[in-house]
Amino acid sequence: MKRWITRLLAGLALAGFILLGDAWLFGGEADSAASDRPAAWQSMAEGTVLIEREPGRGEDTEPTRLPVRIADDARERGQGMQNLPPAVIREHPIWFEFPSPRRTGWHMRNVRLALDIAYVDANGEVLAVERMSPGGSGYGISEPIAAALELAAGEAERLDIEPGTRLTRSR
Repeated sequence: MKRWITRLLAGLALAGFILLGDAWLFGGEADSAASDRPAAWQSMAEGTVLIEREPGRGEDTEPTRLPVRIADDARERGQGMQNLPPAVIREHPIWFEFPSPRRTGWHMRNVRLALDIAYVDANGEVLAVERMSPGGSGYGISEPIAAALELAAGEAERLDIEPGTRLTRSR
């Protein structure tokens, strides 16, 4: 009987170490089932943003197609990247779309990973790119924007998104 209890306790201890290791290494998100994601995030449509660079900037003049989640209503825009696992943030940029250009502010409460945000005017031109840190607030620019693209930190640079780049949602 003692051997059985010892094996059971050893198995439970091993399971605990595996869960702790997962939390430490992956932020506790080994299981990326959609059911653990906020309803407003799940309601976001999937789409594509075209990244167009200025002529003469590199050899490739074809737009880059970036798969995104589309936050086009107040509830989805309010949700953003909050309470999402880091792996989901890395894999699913969000395109925020406003019914008309407006000045808006951004915060990083409940966001687990640093983000880049590109602010886009009504013509699709990137006005500015900003790095946002978890827990921070007071982000935004003074000009009105028609859209914004949130990506994991470093992705804007990797995709060559900077002021003057053109971002448009593919319809």
